[in-house]
Amino acid sequence: MVNPWRVIYIASRQEKKVAALLEKSRVEFYLPLYKSLRFWKDRKKWVEMPLFNGYIFVSPSEIERDIILQIPGVVKYIRHNGKDAIVPSRQIELIKNFIEFGYNISDVAGDEQFEVGDIAEILDGPLKGSEAEIFYLGDESYILVVVEALTQSIKVKLPKEILKITRKKLNTEEVKPLW
Repeated sequence: MVNPWRVIYIASRQEKKVAALLEKSRVEFYLPLYKSLRFWKDRKKWVEMPLFNGYIFVSPSEIERDIILQIPGVVKYIRHNGKDAIVPSRQIELIKNFIEFGYNISDVAGDEQFEVGDIAEILDGPLKGSEAEIFYLGDESYILVVVEALTQSIKVKLPKEILKITRKKLNTEEVKPLW
């Protein structure tokens, strides 16, 4: 039986150190990292940064669950309704695909008009089939959207061509109070 994915909260800026200790302990874990260009006075460098600051996904057995809490830098398990929060495997795979493979764009009609607050289906790439809220309208080529994961959101820059509106935002001016 496959162990469910859980989320551990990590002390500030300790994600990579805890990941190394989890690997040494042979506990299955996933620390999503992305590359970011950092600038200093004398140089610039590409650095791998955690996608979710302060969090690592783990898939421990019941015995490993308590051992993880003894690892330096691990603060606690994220809890929901008095139990460890469980992250579905499909969300872990979605994040892995997003980071590892990027997007393969195919020609899709891009004549839809987007507005902040619209809900759009993602038609291509590793997030295909997911729905996302339009968060920010950029230039003519891209839109920033918010995709829910954990209790946080991921801002993803997506080409408009791979989005299809499924629900328009609710116009609050048209809603009349009941009283």
